[in-house]
Amino acid sequence: MEKLKNSNIVKALCYFLVPMLVLIIILNALSTLYYLDNESDFTNYKSYIETKRFSDSYMGKILRAIHIAENEKEYIQANSKLKTESVKYGTDETLSKIETYGENPNIQYNFYTIRNYDVLLISPDGDIITNVERTTSTDTREKIEQYILSKKYYWKYDKKQVKTNISNMSYENSYYNGIEEIINSGYEVYTALKEDDNNEFYAFNMIYDFVGSTYKDAPSVIIVCSILLLIVCTYIIISIGHKEGHEGIYTNSLDKIPYEIIAFVAIALLTIEAGGLVMCLQAINDIISKMIMNASITGAICIGVVIYITLAIIGVTTIRRIKAHVFWKNTIIYKIIEFVLNGLFTDLNTTAKLVLQYGGFILTSVIIILIVRDAPIFILLLLAFWYYVFKKLLNYNLQIDKIREQIKNMYNGNKGEKLDEETFTKELKQVAIELNDISGGLTKAIDEAMKSERLKTELITNVSHDIKTPLTSIINYVDLMKQEEIEDEKVKEYLQVLDNKSQRLKKLTEDLVEASKASSGNIKLTMEKLNVKELIKQVSGEFEDKFEKRGLEIIENLPEEDIFIEADSRYMFRVMENMYVNISKYALENSRVYIDIEKNGDTAKISLKNISQDQLNISVDELMQRFVRGDSSRTTEGSGLGISIAKSLTELQKGKFNIYLDGDLFKVEIEFKAI
Repeated sequence: MEKLKNSNIVKALCYFLVPMLVLIIILNALSTLYYLDNESDFTNYKSYIETKRFSDSYMGKILRAIHIAENEKEYIQANSKLKTESVKYGTDETLSKIETYGENPNIQYNFYTIRNYDVLLISPDGDIITNVERTTSTDTREKIEQYILSKKYYWKYDKKQVKTNISNMSYENSYYNGIEEIINSGYEVYTALKEDDNNEFYAFNMIYDFVGSTYKDAPSVIIVCSILLLIVCTYIIISIGHKEGHEGIYTNSLDKIPYEIIAFVAIALLTIEAGGLVMCLQAINDIISKMIMNASITGAICIGVVIYITLAIIGVTTIRRIKAHVFWKNTIIYKIIEFVLNGLFTDLNTTAKLVLQYGGFILTSVIIILIVRDAPIFILLLLAFWYYVFKKLLNYNLQIDKIREQIKNMYNGNKGEKLDEETFTKELKQVAIELNDISGGLTKAIDEAMKSERLKTELITNVSHDIKTPLTSIINYVDLMKQEEIEDEKVKEYLQVLDNKSQRLKKLTEDLVEASKASSGNIKLTMEKLNVKELIKQVSGEFEDKFEKRGLEIIENLPEEDIFIEADSRYMFRVMENMYVNISKYALENSRVYIDIEKNGDTAKISLKNISQDQLNISVDELMQRFVRGDSSRTTEGSGLGISIAKSLTELQKGKFNIYLDGDLFKVEIEFKAI
């Protein structure tokens, strides 16, 4: 679907189809209307020559010729000495010249504006009147008769009978009262349709042929073409503003011109084009000549195409502006209002702006109420204004919600997506830009921190593994040397120191590897139901001797009932072991160590409290970092990884690990969900 919207070929085809479909619908609608107005002519329609309209027109011309001849006869009798005169009759026929000749004094060659027919009249007195031009082939009555009867379509009445090759105008088939008037006039009539310059016949023949071939299918064609036109127009509206390789709605330089200018130019062009179209249609209606009529039809089609192009351009830019949400912004009125408001609001704070905007809302509402109070129907105008303000406020709140959500994501450490700055207005747009900049910097900092942490973890792991191999060899060789019978006490002392230090280094290496695994989550857990009381008793038993050496008294506050949690027994033992090791190293000698287990609702909590031997001049956050020890003088053995490992292992098992420092009081709380 997206590819179809962006296809220039499909768009061009649709733009071409629109005027074609509109023209087909108009022509078929006119065909239907013309058929309904002249329905009898299209029953068994064969040609225009056989229609009632043609017969009516033909007979009307004959009667008009007889009336003119009667008037001319009276004029000649009153002016017997006149040889040449011009006389006008009516609005559509004119006797332009009368010529009489000595050779044929009874033949009057009169040129009427009965342009489409050749006429020969013989009055009861024997006078001969014709509009056939006098030539050597038409200088006698007989020659004129032969000339007229030689035409393709003719009609004559010679006081005996009607003779014609037009079937509808035979005496038997005549539906016209006019033939009785011709008989009563006493005139003999010879007429024929001019074929050389018959503009009226040409025009109506073309119309009747078109209607005759289309009126039966016209309703179906109108329905089908209307549906196609609706589909094509819908596609055009949807596809406007979409371009291959361009995200969203694109606009061009035309869309940046103020809409008032576009509208003014369009109205001016359409006015000129409509005037030209009316002139062409008038020329077609006048049927002056075939050439002028054909030229007028061509001109009307060309002007129609130009009108369509004008309407298409104004329509496309209008729809594109609306879809791109710049219709109102690209108007002169908006620019004036924005200029005034920016100049007025620039130095005001948010509260002052809100007061002014609310005051403007109230003032506008009052003005609208005063205007429409006598016309209740126009109350819709007020409701529309209120709806517009409500929509603006709703949109403003939605923008604030987006900003609030972005801030929440940043606070929680989530990257989230960047805010679309173009969807925000005025001050909020600037806020969105600044938030995007902060979010981008924060994301970059997080990525850099994660990268640094990953590199540090990889370095620790790799170094630990590299140290582990030679260290194992050192330890093995030390053990072998200790098995030898060495008498030198000095050497034995050195071996003991070497053994102690290598074991310490081994423990440090193991702690490094475990800390790396714990922090990266690269540990496979076996979660099971674990008795917390049993765990504490087991660990306390393991450290009983060490605590006694330093004079540490363990005071356990354990509940009577068993408390169970879901955890990995091996890693949970390591957590508690690290805490007991920490106490055995850093607790004040000859002091008490408090170990409490309590269940609060669905939470099981283990608390360990002791008094520190050294002053705790370090923060909780620093204490939880790797390689940091409470013994700043580093006189005790330790890697500074115990607390960090314990915290990571606890959190991997979905528990909580917290440290609290109060003076020299050191307290650890470990929480799990009780089961």
